Amino acid sequence: MAKSSDATIKVPEETRDRLAALAKERGMTIGGLVASLARQELTSEQLAERVREGRRILREQMGVTMADEEFDAMPNVLERVYELGARKAAASAAGSRGSAA
Repeated sequence: MAKSSDATIKVPEETRDRLAALAKERGMTIGGLVASLARQELTSEQLAERVREGRRILREQMGVTMADEEFDAMPNVLERVYELGARKAAASAAGSRGSAA
């Protein structure tokens, strides 16, 4: 097992006190809290990879044909995709009800 080494991070006193309070509430040390927070936060590259993967899934599995530029230009694009999917499902359901009559 690799030996961990301690490091000193300089933060304002107010930040240190906030970290201490959060760590205490969670039953951990400040160092443990900082390590936990660092593991949860994505790097720019990790975030970009998630975006690429999400777009790939939308295109391959949901038939979304938007270009990257369209994704980038739309706020809340996932909400829009859900809205379009709901409309498509409603239209499909209405069509199958009409043919069953």
